[in-house]
Amino acid sequence: MKNIIIISTLSLFLLTMASHAQPLTFEKQDIGIAVGVPSMNDNTYTSQSPAITLHYEYGLSDKIGVGYIGVGGLLSIAGGEYTNTFLNPNPSVDFSQTLIGPRAVYHFDMVELTNNDQWSNIDVYSGAFVGLKFESIKYTDPNTEKNIKDRKTKLANDLFAGIRYGFNQNIGAFAEIGFGVSYFSVGASWRL
Repeated sequence: MKNIIIISTLSLFLLTMASHAQPLTFEKQDIGIAVGVPSMNDNTYTSQSPAITLHYEYGLSDKIGVGYIGVGGLLSIAGGEYTNTFLNPNPSVDFSQTLIGPRAVYHFDMVELTNNDQWSNIDVYSGAFVGLKFESIKYTDPNTEKNIKDRKTKLANDLFAGIRYGFNQNIGAFAEIGFGVSYFSVGASWRL
């Protein structure tokens, strides 16, 4: 339900701002920051805090092929609680996870690809992320009231595709799909 509200609000905002759009391009030496709210890959949790993701990106190259290469990093933090309602008494698990690592992105020049200036305020991109996932899990056994804690560090990866809509040359909104870090993410982006 939360995702539907977020997507509906973002869609309405994008439609309202469409008449004020300015050209948006991603080029060499551009610096971008984005903050998003991704969906989590595991829907078994009964209570989950919204994950917060921060992307940083730097335009690395002149045009290569039909676009530009950007490199940067990602930091994502999430947490949640799972209670097994099928067992009585109910055991519970609290978790938190932090992802951090580099990501590489290829931004397509949609105006050149489509030969249509209507794409000038839209940035279409795809990329990859490889980093580390730090997990902390606390299991509470209701029979013994004993807490079991576990911490793990794992390799994390993601392939993603996204679209960024520029309200002006410096401010925009984005949506990404992928697998690995999250299935879907929406948020705001800024160019420095």
